[in-house]
Amino acid sequence: MVKVAAPELKKMVIRRLTEVGMPEGDAQVVADVLVFADSRGTHSHGVLRVEHYANRVRQGGMNLKPELKLTRLKPAVGMVDANGGVGHVASRFAAEEVIKMAKEHGLAIVGVKNSSHCGALAYYANMALEHKLASMVCVNTDSAVVPFGGKRPFFGTNPFAFGYPGERQSILLDMATSEVAFGKIFYAREKNTSIPEGWAVDANGNPTTDANAAAALFPFGGAKGYGINMMVEALTGLMIGGVFGPHVKPMYSGLDTYRNLSGFQLVIDPSVYGDGNAFLKNTQAMIDEIHAQSAAPGFERVMIPGEIEEREAERSAKEGISIPKGIHDYLAG
Repeated sequence: MVKVAAPELKKMVIRRLTEVGMPEGDAQVVADVLVFADSRGTHSHGVLRVEHYANRVRQGGMNLKPELKLTRLKPAVGMVDANGGVGHVASRFAAEEVIKMAKEHGLAIVGVKNSSHCGALAYYANMALEHKLASMVCVNTDSAVVPFGGKRPFFGTNPFAFGYPGERQSILLDMATSEVAFGKIFYAREKNTSIPEGWAVDANGNPTTDANAAAALFPFGGAKGYGINMMVEALTGLMIGGVFGPHVKPMYSGLDTYRNLSGFQLVIDPSVYGDGNAFLKNTQAMIDEIHAQSAAPGFERVMIPGEIEEREAERSAKEGISIPKGIHDYLAG
């Protein structure tokens, strides 16, 4: 592992992406999203993705001139057509627009269609938190998760993020609806380590702890996770894009084609339900009471979603971000 300061890591990412033709402004957005993830310890969605993005750009599977715009379908409902462009850029643009609309109307929804991979969804939910707004962000992905009771993948990992602001701390949940994100399998392969039981199945549908043999993932929580996995697909592939499950273009093959991923961003201004920003104090009171709960054996204390990642971000800011040497060598080469 190699430790790198965030500004230097961003510079390396930008250099690698601009050298294949990505506009510098877009490369800066991608670098910001990826380093945000790595700084929080979410390495599955960090800079390890850069080489893939560069390969997809080289082979024509990412549109570098998409001309993004917001189409208003209703006063508080919009659509952004990414036109096969950089997912991070389209999703950030959508987040900026949906935040403006939510401030005006109290609630807003923006869909993103025809997109590519957009990185960690916590990044976009955190944008809303910076404005003291609540949000839910989700995307569909290509087939990687076996349905409950099945042996072959159908839906993707279909992640979602949820953010809710507090006075001093905020709730920031970001999770795949699979047992883990597939990026964690790739990270285990990079580190040459095994994976825990219950994460994945091999090509024959049998459970495996061999990261290199992992062919598909389990949904988290059995049938309940499978249901939420399907919910995300309905809000994205069915409602926004019309392309679902097995019909979504795969990430690591067909690099010369656009992926047609779909995203859903809902932002709410909680102040419409209360007295100005009083809800912030109420949220903080709940967080403080959770922290005051007795911790179970083996735990330091009861925490809220996103708190572990926030601690890691603070540590990364002081000590640098840890990335595998192989990924560092690629970025620095």
